[in-house]
Amino acid sequence: MFFKAPPHRNLFTERLRLRAPSFLDVSDVFEFCSDPASSKYADWYPHNFKSDTRDFLAWLKRKSSDKSYTWVIEHREDEKVIGTISIVDADYSGKIFTVGYTLSKIYQHNGYATEALKALTDYLFGELFAERVQAKVIPENEASCRLLERVGFKKEGTLKKGAFCKTECVDVFIYALTNKLKS
Repeated sequence: MFFKAPPHRNLFTERLRLRAPSFLDVSDVFEFCSDPASSKYADWYPHNFKSDTRDFLAWLKRKSSDKSYTWVIEHREDEKVIGTISIVDADYSGKIFTVGYTLSKIYQHNGYATEALKALTDYLFGELFAERVQAKVIPENEASCRLLERVGFKKEGTLKKGAFCKTECVDVFIYALTNKLKS
């Protein structure tokens, strides 16, 4: 049986709003997407021009569907977009969601990624009735591994050639968080 996804909504934390991307976000998104550190472990290259960022935002809107959705992470105090967080893939029949995220380097180490990921996992378990939320991480991305562990994800193993990154398939760790009520 196939379960259709509900429309995704804004998510709020004490300091953040997770909302749909807008073309008004170009300057903020360009700020972190043009930094090579932000794209080091991503499947996209650093943006050289704001037109690259406009194309990226258009692509996010086009790929938004039942199976994939991206929110921008907006700092509520100054309404600055500081990153993105996504449902990269959704299996509604099995209620399994794969997530991914990018946070501006200048906003890292302040708990924002933890806050955003907790908000997304709460939404997935609480409103979309997820059985499992998972993430794939390139092993060298130690900060992302620590983030997932802080939120309660457990490393389950390594997927050989488990993700495509820029020009090649790479090995990735698979982390997962499962529905505690049914485990």
